[in-house]
Amino acid sequence: MNDWKPSPEYQKVVDANRRFYEQAAALYDTSETCVKDGRIQQHLEADLDRILAIIGPTQGGIRALDACGGSGNVALKLLRRGVDVTLVDVSPELLEIFRNRCGTLGMTPRIVCSEIGSFLAETSQRFDLIVFSSALHHLENIGHVLRLAFHCLAPRGLLYTVFDPTSSSRLHSATRLLKRLEYFAFKLFWQPGDLPASIMRRLRRVISGVSARRKSDAVLSKATAGLLAEYHAERGIDDLALVAELRTAGFEVVWHDRYADSRFDLTRRIIERIGDLTSFKLLLRRSGSSSTQA
Repeated sequence: MNDWKPSPEYQKVVDANRRFYEQAAALYDTSETCVKDGRIQQHLEADLDRILAIIGPTQGGIRALDACGGSGNVALKLLRRGVDVTLVDVSPELLEIFRNRCGTLGMTPRIVCSEIGSFLAETSQRFDLIVFSSALHHLENIGHVLRLAFHCLAPRGLLYTVFDPTSSSRLHSATRLLKRLEYFAFKLFWQPGDLPASIMRRLRRVISGVSARRKSDAVLSKATAGLLAEYHAERGIDDLALVAELRTAGFEVVWHDRYADSRFDLTRRIIERIGDLTSFKLLLRRSGSSSTQA
């Protein structure tokens, strides 16, 4: 799959992720909800146990790719379960955090600093499990990258995605407002040191006319790096359309869970009462053939 030719927009988003985490790697690793929240960590541990049980024993052990794995939220859990792990991420700063943590624990995974589409297109490795954790919303072209991942799976291999938002267009206005207010509360209580800079970045974007609905017009800068890096965070992902697309690529759906989730338990309970589903996770299996090439 060496014909990978990312668009200029895709490359801009890659550069934005690299630039954003130059500054935010440590902050992300010490405060981001999907990394630090105990309830969420318990659910992730349970999912990984279920997934490894589905894969079962394999000759030579289970080989896993933590795609866009950052500081190793998933990779460390897999390593503790005896899985042979390769972690790929575009951020040297996040990888250094992971590398230091592995050194302290005496673990030796393969660590690759690369844009994930290029890695998937060029590697000859085949994996029993590929994980995208809090990653899809950082990819400008999600479908193309996951079709590349399809070809890197061993026969009947599994692809797991988690911690991504559903489309905001399907949510009630009350939920959208609640999530915006919650984000500011999160910055205030969990990232107070970054709050003034966050407000200034937002003001600069407003002044320059950059918004979540006009990202294609945005020039990459310090003020826009975060907005571009989390490319689908505000508008979310149409997971229903994505699953339909991935079925045509040859994936079988093992599970497609849509659920209410949030940074704070109170917010999550309110959203559940409203009846909205704000997050999704997928477990997909590579079938025997593919009708669509990446």
